[in-house]
Amino acid sequence: MNWDQLYHEQHTPWDKGHAAPPLLEWMETHPGLMRGSVLVPGSGTGHDVRAIAASDTTLSVVGLDLSPKAVEMASAYPSVGREYYETGDLFHLGKPHRSRYDWVWEHTCFCAIDPEHRDAYVSAVHQALKPGGSFLGVFYLNPYDDEHQPGGGPPHGTSIGELVSRFVESGRFRLVEEYVPTRSYPGREGLELVLQMTKIEDREA
Repeated sequence: MNWDQLYHEQHTPWDKGHAAPPLLEWMETHPGLMRGSVLVPGSGTGHDVRAIAASDTTLSVVGLDLSPKAVEMASAYPSVGREYYETGDLFHLGKPHRSRYDWVWEHTCFCAIDPEHRDAYVSAVHQALKPGGSFLGVFYLNPYDDEHQPGGGPPHGTSIGELVSRFVESGRFRLVEEYVPTRSYPGREGLELVLQMTKIEDREA
């Protein structure tokens, strides 16, 4: 998938023009919990990045995306806090990104990558987090419709069983909370799952 070309062509149906409703809901119900530094992989034009950066407790937020055009578009928005955007590959994080972040926020990156790379994704976010850091994500369980079918993504669906297997049973994370968000983009109601997890120290990827 040539993500940069899609941004140049303005063919970005995943960009809804505002931050993910489940993220905003979580921040409202967990005020002040997301503190320190945050990494947002696959950040696109940065709507989630800016929502997090606007929080009083967040020190800095890094939006990371493969597409230089997406990073350019994100950087064109007025700054709301200490947010930064970088062109980069989550699967090839440089040393400055390793064990750097207090939180990782996941939205649309996991469902966009080939499912064969999902264990590598878990390893990458584990490496990015500080000891005891937190992983928070909203996962698109069932993105399939007349246009998108299983095996034909992205987006690629998942299940709670797969998520627990890859994140928790791998020994890398401890599950803190899971729930179906009550606020979603139109058409995603009841099709998403929010997970909060804590990095486990003794299994480095």
